[in-house]
Amino acid sequence: MIKVTLGLTCSVCSSQQFYLPIEPSDGDRVKCANCAAYRCRVDDLERAMVATSRRPSSTRPVAA
Repeated sequence: MIKVTLGLTCSVCSSQQFYLPIEPSDGDRVKCANCAAYRCRVDDLERAMVATSRRPSSTRPVAA
């Protein structure tokens, strides 16, 4: 497992640090680094991050 800070918040303790599995023996669950609460599956997190990164950035008019 690797400890990372994400733009997510644990619904139990409000921490933003999570353990991500990196070895097959770690399983597929993303867990809170503070209270060990289950957050989501790593595949679901990956899909959400890819979808977020593909969103078009907001277009703001530039003053001439």
